[in-house]
This record gives sequence, C-alpha cells and structure tokens, in this order.
Amino acid sequence: MLPVDIILVRHGKSEGNKAGKASRKGDNSLFTPGFRNRHSRTFRLTNTGIEQAKSAGEWLRNNIQMPLDRFYVSDYIRAKETAFYLDLPQAEWRVDFQLRERDMALMDNCSEDEKKRLFELERRQFEIDKFLSYPAGGGENIPALCLRLKTDWVAHLAKECSDKRIIAVCHGHVMRGLQMIFEDLGHDDFIRLDSSEEPADMMLNCQILWYTRRDPDSRKVESSKLVAVRSVCNHGLKGDYGWRRIDRKHYSNQELFDEVSKYPRHIYK
Repeated sequence: MLPVDIILVRHGKSEGNKAGKASRKGDNSLFTPGFRNRHSRTFRLTNTGIEQAKSAGEWLRNNIQMPLDRFYVSDYIRAKETAFYLDLPQAEWRVDFQLRERDMALMDNCSEDEKKRLFELERRQFEIDKFLSYPAGGGENIPALCLRLKTDWVAHLAKECSDKRIIAVCHGHVMRGLQMIFEDLGHDDFIRLDSSEEPADMMLNCQILWYTRRDPDSRKVESSKLVAVRSVCNHGLKGDYGWRRIDRKHYSNQELFDEVSKYPRHIYK
C-alpha cells in the first residue's frame, strides 16, 4: 500500500533549462566548452530557480501540515539545491539515485544544432512516438523509466511508508513517470499530457503534485489506493488547480474499438 500522502516537487530552473531554452531559440552562446564538458547531473540552479524553490517551499509550509515523515531527493545537484531552498522543518533528506532524471544518453547536454546534426534519424523517430522511442545512443524511453521507478522506489514506498506522508524532490520526466504509475495511465495518456498546454498538466520548474489516499472532501483516509491529486505552480503560470479525483479507466469492447479507430489504417489486404 502506498503512503497516505506523496508530494512530488520538480527542481527549480537550472543552468540546463536556461541553456536549452536559449538553444531552441537559436542562441547557443551558453554552451561554452566549460558548460558543455560535463554531465547534466551537475547543473546548478539559476537565480530564478532559487526563487522558485523558495516560493514552492513557502506554499508547502503554508498548505501542508508539517513536519512530514520522510524526505527524498534525487542525487542530481539541482534537485538537492532545490530541497535546501524549500526550507522544510525537521527535514532529513534521503538521497536516492533511483529518482535521477531520465537518461538521455548521447543527447545529454547537447545544443539543438548538435542534436539536429548528429542525431537526425533518432530525432525523427523520437518525434513519431515520444513514449516508446529511445534517445540517441540508448538511454531510457518512458516505459523503461517507469519500470525503474516502479520496481525500486515505488516498491520501497509500499513496503516502508504505507502509513506515512512523504515528499520527493526530483525531475519533470520522473514526475511524469510516477504520474503514469500512480494513475494507471497508458501510452495515449502520456502523448496527451506531454502535448497539453494546460498548466495543470505541465511539469514546470517547482511544480508540485500532491497525491493522497484521503478523500478530497472529507480529508479522511478511506482507500488503500491513491484517490486524488492536486497540481500547484506557485510562479509563472501561477495556479493552485485544486483536487482532481483519479479516474482509472477501464474499457468496454466498444470503447476499446473506438480507441483503435482513431488510428488510420493504410493497408487493407
């Protein structure tokens, strides 16, 4: 059984976020030799990221009963730095390498120009199916990421933390993978969420996803499963999007065929 409350927080805006956004706009000036010659694990927060982390910490302290029972953080530097600036009372952080960001293999810390020049075929495949496709050189596709999380960290939570309230500071893809696991989502759900422009669906820097086994109305623990999630962003596309009950979809025969029919058939014999 999973914890009573699971609070996920994405790290604040990092050096990599800043450089990547500029590169997508055609500016590769931040990809200096010193910046380029390191793994993305070592990225620090920008000043903006520090302020985002402080803001997220303020929201957590004001809206969630403190102290929490367990504190987990990815072993990536930007996640650890975010955890520090959250400034949560009585925090004793457990650094867990299984909460690390998705492995992007050869595409790690590359400018957009490099990706286009070196990995044209892989990028094309990646665009065709962002759920199943692997980054250039291997790395992890989304199912592999989910398997890593489910068999290790989620299994650990179910074994040791079923009566606890926990927080984890991690990464956007990790949060999306945990969302897939916690809400029993599938391939088409991932594609929909990944392309959504609704702020509540995004995994913005310092976005908070609060999962709970408590009924969102009575606030009593009435289920052995996670029953609701609350998405919060305390900066930028600012909003507290309230509680959303988790609807685990099951399909009738007709509904299953309706899903199939969304995909055109090109060969008939």
